[in-house]
Amino acid sequence: MDEEKPPSDLESLPHQRKAWEQQDLLAHILRRYVNVHRRDGGRWPSWTVSAKGDDLDAELAAINTHLAQLGWMGKLTPGEDWSITIFPTPERQFPRSKNVVVFWFLSSLTLTLAGSIWMNPSRPTEGWFHSSTLVDALLGYTLPVLAVLLVASSVQRAVAARYGVRCGHLLPVPDLTIAFYAMGLFPTSWLIWPFGVLLIPTMPRMDARPWPNRPALGYTALSVPLVMSVLGMVLFFVGLGLTPEYLASTAMPLLTDPPLFMSLIASNFIASDSLIRLAWAHPWVHAGGMLMLFAWISLLPIPTFPGGRLMIARMGLFNARSSSNQTLIFVTILFCAYVLGIFESFSLWYLVFALLFPLLLTLGSDLRIPIILNETTGLSEREHRRMGVMLFMVIFLFFPAAQPVVHDESWDAELTYTLSDSETAVLLDNGTWQARTEIQISNPSSLEQPYAIRTEWEHPDHGWQVDWDCDGEDTLSVGGEGCGAFLLPGRTAFFWLNLTWSGEDEPTLATFSYVLHINDAYVVSPAEVRPALEVMPAQQWYDVIDGSTVHRCVDLHGMLTESTYLNVSVSPSSFGWLNTSLVEMDDGTNMSASFTEVPDAVCLRGLDPLVFEPSMATLHLNNHTFAPLLPNRRPLEAHVPATGWTIQPNASLPWGAVLEEGGILMSGDASCPINATISTPARPLEGEWVWDTSIRSSGNLPLVEQDQRLTLQIASGIRVSLCKSTFSPYPEVAFDAVEGPELLVEWMNTTTRFWTTPWAIAHNGTLLHPDMGALTLTNPNQDPVPFRLAKEGSLGDDWATTWSGGSLPPGDSTLVLTPPDSPLSTMWLTYDGNTVVMHLASYQ
Repeated sequence: MDEEKPPSDLESLPHQRKAWEQQDLLAHILRRYVNVHRRDGGRWPSWTVSAKGDDLDAELAAINTHLAQLGWMGKLTPGEDWSITIFPTPERQFPRSKNVVVFWFLSSLTLTLAGSIWMNPSRPTEGWFHSSTLVDALLGYTLPVLAVLLVASSVQRAVAARYGVRCGHLLPVPDLTIAFYAMGLFPTSWLIWPFGVLLIPTMPRMDARPWPNRPALGYTALSVPLVMSVLGMVLFFVGLGLTPEYLASTAMPLLTDPPLFMSLIASNFIASDSLIRLAWAHPWVHAGGMLMLFAWISLLPIPTFPGGRLMIARMGLFNARSSSNQTLIFVTILFCAYVLGIFESFSLWYLVFALLFPLLLTLGSDLRIPIILNETTGLSEREHRRMGVMLFMVIFLFFPAAQPVVHDESWDAELTYTLSDSETAVLLDNGTWQARTEIQISNPSSLEQPYAIRTEWEHPDHGWQVDWDCDGEDTLSVGGEGCGAFLLPGRTAFFWLNLTWSGEDEPTLATFSYVLHINDAYVVSPAEVRPALEVMPAQQWYDVIDGSTVHRCVDLHGMLTESTYLNVSVSPSSFGWLNTSLVEMDDGTNMSASFTEVPDAVCLRGLDPLVFEPSMATLHLNNHTFAPLLPNRRPLEAHVPATGWTIQPNASLPWGAVLEEGGILMSGDASCPINATISTPARPLEGEWVWDTSIRSSGNLPLVEQDQRLTLQIASGIRVSLCKSTFSPYPEVAFDAVEGPELLVEWMNTTTRFWTTPWAIAHNGTLLHPDMGALTLTNPNQDPVPFRLAKEGSLGDDWATTWSGGSLPPGDSTLVLTPPDSPLSTMWLTYDGNTVVMHLASYQ
């Protein structure tokens, strides 16, 4: 067959004799959309162009759509003329799927370890979600964090895809060092980055991806921080709502210190004690705190950070990368760090700055990244405003605390208290004096702690009525009195002590002590209550021996503020008709005196210890009348030989009155221990049983049985106290030890080792008590004790006595005394010049 010939009317296609080069092809493609004027030099092919129409941006978008099929992209650059530079589309940037899965899997492990560290110090018995610690950490911390990251990654990919950009998933970088803390190889106190992940970048890097314009770059950069901050805030608030009012901690907890505004919202809308509950917070609180912190840090204007890309989107590449702006960012970060005091202690900010500053210094002026194909378009007013509002809201609302992660070093801090050491009583309209004081007990720790408080008065007959207003704080007490309760962490208990005086006389200054059972110990805090007067006396008179005379004194307190003089007087003696003046006031006339300044004390001078009458206790200070308590008729004084006292019941050497009821014996001027457990001096298996108070200063008085013998040695000049009350710091009995003979005296049907205590008073030959005139002195030693009678007073008739004179022989010596028929007669014992002296006085 003959070959068919083509029709002769068909024209041949034009063709180039020389094959096109790649740049010619690219230039030909550009000419379809724009006017190409000339080719520019450079590493990548570039041409000076102008728009064929009115919208060069739309023409650039069409060019890139065409070039994308060939593996190229065009970037529009402004200048004297517009130029378009063609770049190859980046290839092989996306990591393999299995690599992404490995990073997410490793991060889930490290997040679980971090969650267990967060929860270990305080966790419910059955766990928050599961009894297993690891499962609890997985459900309470790991899964919420990973779920939020997955949502943020998906949102970022969707936003980028909306602008025609393909981006990868978030890639959490695991913090493998968390394993060392979880295994106990490092102490938790070293843990400053306890989140379980180090970084949360996007792979491939977002700065390495080409962006069609600045809005695409800005919105995509904002997407992840917005999702993380908002969902982190939700987790934080929901976790706080699920946190119980109290959960005991077993070790120092690690706290998530939330942003300031989150703290305000939580305190006002969730629970007033929300910030206190952070010590045992639900794990979602820690997960939310971690997400909010990472979101805020990511928005810092640092190259390669979302905040750096957002800055470029809003300002443009050249402005954002200018040296002036980068310097300003550097200085601002340093200034804020200094003002917030984040360098005061080693914290996670050191790790953050270790990353920020190198990026800022090395990439701050790099104009190559990120790649924006059409940077000149910029943002519309609406886009600019919207991005600015969203950025401001995240930066402002989620501004982190100076130390976002805090080791609660005060988690087991002791309770503190506020007590007033001086209470002032005011006179009410009903004639009652009242003092009301507020007491505060604060718990700065993260543990619920008990406390209790009561009052103990120095003198039992203090005259004040005590009334506690516990205001509900009454579940605990000290010995059944006062207030007390279990105080929750971060709380302060307020309650009141009311003191009321309703006697006929004005109240005196009274001393007492608060006894607190706090921090597993008893604390004594001295205090006093005084009336709102210029001058007032102390609560009790006291005797001072001055040679042959005795001074009965009372201390005064206050100062003259409204009065010019202080007129002092006491009731006169009922024996004023005697020839002898028995009692006079020092620095005064008879029983009164006047002062221009308040003296430290007012004293009455008596001829002997027994001439002070009860009526002389009444004290008048200007227009006010007081009735201080009287001292004991004869103060206790223990005469102890160098060899000590011998306690031997079968030899008629008992402890005697005052000591026989037991108690804690303490040498030295010290307060009594509160609710103390003090053993008795142990009796040796062999040898003598000796209690030397210079070696063992305190101990329970032991029970010495019939076949036992104890030697009690007390050095001369020592103040000895006998404590009997369980909760009182004031001794029930106090006496001075002086060197002297060991004697026992039987008087008024009582046997005691304090043989100077007997006394007698007679009026017109009649004793106040018929048994006062008979006493028996027992000398348990083999050597006699010198003894004499001393006649005192105004030398009236003598006392009649059965004593024949001489020393006190070993054994018992009985004395029977008959007072003379004098208006007033007195008898008392002293030890003077190594001699026992019985003073017999009579007054006419």
